[in-house]
Amino acid sequence: MAEELRDIAPLRPLLEHRPLALLSDIDGTIAPIVPLPDDSAVTPRAREAILRLIDGGVRVAFVTGRPLETARRMVGIEEAYYATNHGLDVWAPGVGRETPVEVRPYVHWARDVLREIGGIDAEGVVIEDKGAILAFHYRMAPDAEVALTAIKSAILRSEASEHFAVQEGRKVYELRPPLLINKGTAAQMLVTRMGAASVLTMGDDITDFEMFEGVRTLGLPHAVVGVWNAEEPEVAERADYFVHGVVGVEWMLGELVRIVNSE
Repeated sequence: MAEELRDIAPLRPLLEHRPLALLSDIDGTIAPIVPLPDDSAVTPRAREAILRLIDGGVRVAFVTGRPLETARRMVGIEEAYYATNHGLDVWAPGVGRETPVEVRPYVHWARDVLREIGGIDAEGVVIEDKGAILAFHYRMAPDAEVALTAIKSAILRSEASEHFAVQEGRKVYELRPPLLINKGTAAQMLVTRMGAASVLTMGDDITDFEMFEGVRTLGLPHAVVGVWNAEEPEVAERADYFVHGVVGVEWMLGELVRIVNSE
């Protein structure tokens, strides 16, 4: 079990190795989880703190399962890096979007999946089309087990779905390209491109474990902060430290701002 972060002192050593890179998930970390994905928004307090950290020399990247356009709209920080669709798309300041060529066929196969399944025979299921990834959200379903069974049955009807791997998250069932690209490989690449000397990463979901491990294998001073939640309590077990929810993240970011601005 990770240690609950009640004081910012354990993170201070990271600031002795500059520049520090901050890698953050979005949903459930700096944006509260909401029933409809399109309604999610980064909190003003978290966004303001991140902007102040950037002004203080911290290099920031958002590593998320969201599509690129959605992530950039939600966050609205042009100075940051983005690894979206679990690393399948990357956006860097002054460079723009980069997508590996091997991802392209999956965009077409995803269209085939949508055509073949038609719809999901369960109340409260929302399909999010993310290009090369399809996410089946069932947070609004009155019976999560029934909804998940219906999602799996629908996917089995699709021959094109055989091209994809399955990833489960917080009330979401995703079809993802089975490529050696994920949040972990994206995190490693971004830290290198940002020229970071230390890394702080945070996330709330089992899909963030790839990012956690990717950062740990870099050999740099680092800290992994899990955002505890009742749906994925295992996050606290896989992190070095944990905070409670988005409010805890806001507190931590505010404390980092205080330290950075005082130096």
